[in-house]
Amino acid sequence: MPTLTVTGLRRRLGSAEVLAGVDLEVPAGTLSCLVGPSGSGKTTLLKILAGKLDPEGGKVSLDGRDWSFTPPAQRGIAMVMQNYALFPHLSVRENAAFGLEELGVSSAEAARRADEALRWVRAHEWAARRPQELSGGQQQRVALARALAHEPKLLLLDEPLSNLDVASRLELRSMLRALVREKGLTVLCVLHDQKDALAMADRLGVMRGGKVIQSGLPIDVYRRPVDSWTATFLGMANLFKGKVLQVGAGEFLAETALGEVRGALALPSAPPQVGAEIVVCIRPECLHLDTLPPDENAFGGKIVDSLFQGDHALHDFATPSGVALKVAEFNPRQRVGSKASWFVWAEPEDVVGLQS
Repeated sequence: MPTLTVTGLRRRLGSAEVLAGVDLEVPAGTLSCLVGPSGSGKTTLLKILAGKLDPEGGKVSLDGRDWSFTPPAQRGIAMVMQNYALFPHLSVRENAAFGLEELGVSSAEAARRADEALRWVRAHEWAARRPQELSGGQQQRVALARALAHEPKLLLLDEPLSNLDVASRLELRSMLRALVREKGLTVLCVLHDQKDALAMADRLGVMRGGKVIQSGLPIDVYRRPVDSWTATFLGMANLFKGKVLQVGAGEFLAETALGEVRGALALPSAPPQVGAEIVVCIRPECLHLDTLPPDENAFGGKIVDSLFQGDHALHDFATPSGVALKVAEFNPRQRVGSKASWFVWAEPEDVVGLQS
């Protein structure tokens, strides 16, 4: 199974530098996802990997073999575009087999591969239909089957969930993960929805300004974001400034408007100096409501508003210092208007110190 390695990849489109030195590794047999704002370079990167654009610098290799300028047909890569690109005059089976004979595959082998790929994605029952007779989720499966029929070394997916309803998205997410596990596929997927990426990915990369600014296991990227922008891009986060009082062994103690706060450094390999300013990050789900708080990382205040969302409520918690906190409470009770004295608190491992 091949490992994809991208080193220092650059590309300009007009006067804009779309890729500004991308470094990325997609381990063999994994589903890796890339997220980032519009214009961060995600789709341009996929097009270079697929051979639709040439790089202007850097290197792309698959299992150590440089194919930055290898013709697309010789790369062993398949790409599923966001618009599916199915042919309306062909049946589902014919769409799934399209392009194989041009690669020297016999018609009988092409039909076998197409039928097998349609079974993989559970689309074989529609083999005789036309694409326009299918729903968006069904068309996405057919496009995926066509890519799988080419038996690619690397599968590229551009926003595969963007045009689907909630049920279809959840189903396709599970299907892709199962295909990676069962078939040993190596997949790089670009997504715009961070929650989909966190749920799907074996490895997650975050792009900004034409670079991959952080990558790793989804739980690590989410819990230890490299900076405040990444923290808020991946989810809701309470951010406030602090001055470092102590630092050591990957931990910090900082003086903040809420008092002293203890937590873990996002980048323990590059600790701040005592006296330096940092940004303290606490996600809403890491804050706990209580009337009897622990000795550290506890902040008094009151709940001034709540948004009930079924399995949880999102509270607006006002502190005497003026710092407003978002607090997620699961299995929520009615808290607004309560006369009780409330505290919110967080475990030190759930408090993250970011470079300011």
